[in-house]
Amino acid sequence: MSAANARPEEAPENSRLPVLLWLAWRFLPPLDRQDRRMLTWVAGSCGYLAMPLAVGLAADHVPGLTLLSLLFLSAPALPVWWMSAIALGSRRRETALALRQARINTRSATATSISQQLAYPTAGAIVGTALITAVHGPVARALPQQAPLAIAIKNSSGNWLFAAVLSVLLLVAFTAVLSSERSADCYAGLRRMAAKLGRREAAPQPQ
Repeated sequence: MSAANARPEEAPENSRLPVLLWLAWRFLPPLDRQDRRMLTWVAGSCGYLAMPLAVGLAADHVPGLTLLSLLFLSAPALPVWWMSAIALGSRRRETALALRQARINTRSATATSISQQLAYPTAGAIVGTALITAVHGPVARALPQQAPLAIAIKNSSGNWLFAAVLSVLLLVAFTAVLSSERSADCYAGLRRMAAKLGRREAAPQPQ
């Protein structure tokens, strides 16, 4: 009797997975302007960062100055990456809240809303690593012999596939870290600090 009564209660649980997968797919495409802008910035910054990151991971026995140059090469995309990751995390939390309000439990809502957070940086990182993996040979020949990027490429260990896969995984993981609420609070604190310093420097000095 108890087993027969348990089966109807288990049926909704067993049929929930297709619904959650459909919801994850529903929230994945960039349907509005905000999502399209977020996809552009997240994927673009991850694609840009994937190229020097893959070069650095594939390189072996290169000078520290070369690795520092790769870091400086990545610098222009870092603020864009951080800001877009914060927007992506905010979007994920809004989606999770909407799903919880639709009577979906917290764990399922979190797993469903994470689709954009995984797909956007992954797409950009794959494009960036595929591009640098395909053109690193011609780039090394075209650059001057002492260019940091050429030195790193010419001293690569040759395992570009491993470097490409690891670059994608690292960028997705770090995007998740940057999209957290604590990261957003840290970014807001830095902006307030920069604004205070700007006002202090702009204030008229006593004669």
